Amino acid sequence: MNSFEQEQLRARTDALQGQVDNVLATYEQQLRDIANARDVLAASTSQGWSDDNLVRVTTNAAGVPVDVWVDPAAFKRSAPEKLAASFLQAAQFAARSAKSEMDALLAPITAAAAEFAPPEQLYEELPFIGRQIGDILPAPPEPEASAPAPESVPPADDEDEGPHWKGLGASHGW
Repeated sequence: MNSFEQEQLRARTDALQGQVDNVLATYEQQLRDIANARDVLAASTSQGWSDDNLVRVTTNAAGVPVDVWVDPAAFKRSAPEKLAASFLQAAQFAARSAKSEMDALLAPITAAAAEFAPPEQLYEELPFIGRQIGDILPAPPEPEASAPAPESVPPADDEDEGPHWKGLGASHGW
């Protein structure tokens, strides 16, 4: 190999090394951006109100409800069917808000991933951003242990209300 060929080989090697360095720097920045986004999303919440302002639902970044507030007058001002619709509407508003916030936060990351298309033959094994996005969302909250469902209780007669009638609660001062 003559010196001219060695110089050409060195120039190609240097160019490839520059590309590899650029790919690695971009990848490391993406990993930092993903970690930051994960932290922000883990702490973020969104709220949605029903149009009648009787119900507010708060969700986590994944749109999973984490809190519900109901106006104390809701049961006086609304029928059960309308109140159920208010819950649904508030939950949907909150979930859409969470999705919008997540999309806005992830936009720079996904844009960088779209611009960055490494040559497949060189970088097939690198876990690029497309494989990482699903891991950004916080895990849904674990359901709280709930009391067993009450057995079906027949409707009480007016004179049959309260534990005193059945002899229950006497030792509890009822």
